[in-house]
Amino acid sequence: MKILRLIAGFLLLPSPLVAQGPRLWVLRAPGEMVEYDAKSFVTKQTVKVPAEALKTPASLQVNRLGQMLLAPAVSLPLSEDDAKEPHKVWIWDGHAPATIDQGLKRKVEDRGSNKEIAELAPAVFLAGDGIHLFWFGNDARRLEREEVDLSIATTWRAWQTDLAGGARADLASSKLPDCRCPTGSCEESCASGVVWVPEGGVENFFLLTEYVAGQTTPVYKASALYREDAGKWSPTALAEPLERVLDAASGGNTIVNAIPDTGCCGWSNQSNDQTVVLTNGKKITVFDEQATYKNSDYDVSFFTANARLSPDLGLVAMTIAATAQPNKPIQLSEQGQANPQESQQIRKSLAELPAVAVKSLEESPKQVAFLPHASLVGWISEKEVLIVEDHFLVVYNLGTGARRKSTVRVDDAAHVFLR
Repeated sequence: MKILRLIAGFLLLPSPLVAQGPRLWVLRAPGEMVEYDAKSFVTKQTVKVPAEALKTPASLQVNRLGQMLLAPAVSLPLSEDDAKEPHKVWIWDGHAPATIDQGLKRKVEDRGSNKEIAELAPAVFLAGDGIHLFWFGNDARRLEREEVDLSIATTWRAWQTDLAGGARADLASSKLPDCRCPTGSCEESCASGVVWVPEGGVENFFLLTEYVAGQTTPVYKASALYREDAGKWSPTALAEPLERVLDAASGGNTIVNAIPDTGCCGWSNQSNDQTVVLTNGKKITVFDEQATYKNSDYDVSFFTANARLSPDLGLVAMTIAATAQPNKPIQLSEQGQANPQESQQIRKSLAELPAVAVKSLEESPKQVAFLPHASLVGWISEKEVLIVEDHFLVVYNLGTGARRKSTVRVDDAAHVFLR
């Protein structure tokens, strides 16, 4: 009996691969992830990660189970060097590090006076279950003559593997329209598939958008919500294309979508930055640049750098940033006229940024909190947000307005992962 009780007790011990509330990680030099208790900020463990993660922290993935993945971002078209050089994905499975091949492919064949170039550069993401990886890629066949693109045929594909990159299982595919390349560069006029997945890893949904890079501004053609049901993944077309997804929850039923400024060619402010929440067939505008900052005469753009839905989906928290600084000159917009009052108000607003705004998800959203000189990390609970103020992690209580400052110093919010 004593042995049985010991075995039972061992089985009940917490495992590093069992999610127990929010987990908090901070990326530090020279290359390590330190886990802190999300409430007490006591150090729990340290995991060594590649130093490259410090250069591109957005490329480092962490799921709720504490697994991590770092994959180099590679886009089409591939160069000959891209195809020759090894591209490895680094992964921490929760116990030990490993590397797997990213699977870049480039094959060139003669087709009469043309060359056909078959290319694939898949993106890889962690799953939420701790035993799979998800892969997404544009399987492209491009016709080229004398290094000028003529046409392209693309099939977007999704598949799943184990953590070693084996046991592949195809999940979904979508044949994009065949496309001629009038500018001699296919990416300027032809669509490819771009995927967004939850920051905690793929569980039962992801989002796909057909996207054209364009010569000056991108074009978002159509989006679909892919859901899993009994092992099968099926798409549902969305009413409008998504542009910059900031967060999504409830199986994709609630999506935070940012609509960036269309400014190009040296201009920052040529349209109205907005952020909307799509939920239950409704579109709720939670950020409207021109309505809030009245900055149409000046070439400074205000936008949401990130956003996170609250656990109960009743609130959304956002980091508001800008393309200008308060102590530097701001030029007029392309069609702007000098307006001293507008200029003064813009500089006053810039002096508060970055700032965290929290709004309710009602038809007419109410601002629940506005925290100047802060950047959002995420939600600790339904009433508490984790922010970065003056390079320290701080918990802010929306109900009481109280701040709980930690001793954990960070370079910036991009180096903090709350899962």
